[in-house]
Amino acid sequence: MEDLKEPAAAAAAAPVHPARPPRRWSRVVLYVLAAVGALALAFIALAWYLGAKPGRDRVTIDEAAIIDNVMGETYGKYSAAKKGWLYVGDDNVTYLMRVVQQAKIPDGADGDELYFVASGNDVNGGTNAVYGAFYVHPDGKDGLAQENTQIRYASTAPVRPEQVHFEALSDNLWGWVIKTRDDADPGYAVTTTNTVLAPHEGQIAVLAEFVAARDATPAKSCEEAKAEWDAWDKEMSGEEGDFEIPLRCDKRRWTYRTATVNGNIPVPITVTASGTLDGKPVEARSWKLMFDPKSFTYAIPEDLKEQ
Repeated sequence: MEDLKEPAAAAAAAPVHPARPPRRWSRVVLYVLAAVGALALAFIALAWYLGAKPGRDRVTIDEAAIIDNVMGETYGKYSAAKKGWLYVGDDNVTYLMRVVQQAKIPDGADGDELYFVASGNDVNGGTNAVYGAFYVHPDGKDGLAQENTQIRYASTAPVRPEQVHFEALSDNLWGWVIKTRDDADPGYAVTTTNTVLAPHEGQIAVLAEFVAARDATPAKSCEEAKAEWDAWDKEMSGEEGDFEIPLRCDKRRWTYRTATVNGNIPVPITVTASGTLDGKPVEARSWKLMFDPKSFTYAIPEDLKEQ
């Protein structure tokens, strides 16, 4: 029994101290707790500030009101009698302008985006026509900004709705392919041209122009017209100037197709020829127009330019 009592007596004689961390560790713990508390207060204050600070409202567009306002600013007074805007161009010709296409894109980063085209021709029956392409979008300050371009061409008729195609060219770029018909001179073939336009750096840029159709019906057989044209071509080869070009039987078409959008670079455009020339089917062929980001234009092959 003494063996059991002896350790107990020894333990009773030893001094006992309460367990606690060394003094330097207590200071570290206090500093950490203070820092955590300060960060928590900072986050609470930031959350309160962000919640209390009013953000920019998403800009919405009333199409009818915006178009009416922009058309008035660009073309002048609306004529209820003529149902259009009477626009006096830089050439001192008066055009009757009407909207022929409009599209609102509601999923812009800051709000709605509006694209529309207006066109008109000489009210006095001259061979002058004009169209305007417009882009209205949020200005980043709870308001709207707009860019437009006005393009004149020789024709007796304005651009019609079926001549305007609104296209997605990339993931973040929309634009138009607009057909214009040059029929001002009855002595020449009637040529229809495709013009590709899109917003770029605060303006409406022309990305490409290529032929869409050509029509000519000579007052003689296709064989006789071709012989006359061949003789003229041989004689005038290499000459420059304004010559009367003999008509040849021509009913060619150049259709286009845009590739599927996939990325931020505007997609290629494939142009395909069809129809007849000199009364015979033309050779089936295609051209692929590739976009050049540096110039912000499509490269047009030389042999397509010469069609």
